[in-house]
Amino acid sequence: MTGKELWKQYQDYTRDLTEHGRKLGFAGVAVCWLFKRTDLTFPLMIYLALFFFVGFFMADVLQGLSGALTLKFFTQYHEKKLWLNTHSIEGDIQKPRWVDWPAQFFFIVKIVFLIIAFIFIGLFILTRVLC
Repeated sequence: MTGKELWKQYQDYTRDLTEHGRKLGFAGVAVCWLFKRTDLTFPLMIYLALFFFVGFFMADVLQGLSGALTLKFFTQYHEKKLWLNTHSIEGDIQKPRWVDWPAQFFFIVKIVFLIIAFIFIGLFILTRVLC
């Protein structure tokens, strides 16, 4: 496989993971809603799960935002350099891997938050079953 094919495969995996993660996030919030009390409050573990679901969705948005802004500023900087040298913004720009680091950070954080949220739901259910 070529590097280009491997990166395409990587993008497919991350896109699928994000798509399924969002569905699981919404489903997890719906499950939390099932445990609401009559006074519309939640048990502590469910509050913690909801906190991490909110964190998941915030990290999801920040992943796209940080990736877009980092790439935008990187591209603008190099287009300006191209313009000064050639009076054109058309040209080859090599993108270093660090440009993707902010988006990659939030990608990992959001998956960790999703897993933690479901762990809290699982712990809550487990304590209810055992008690």
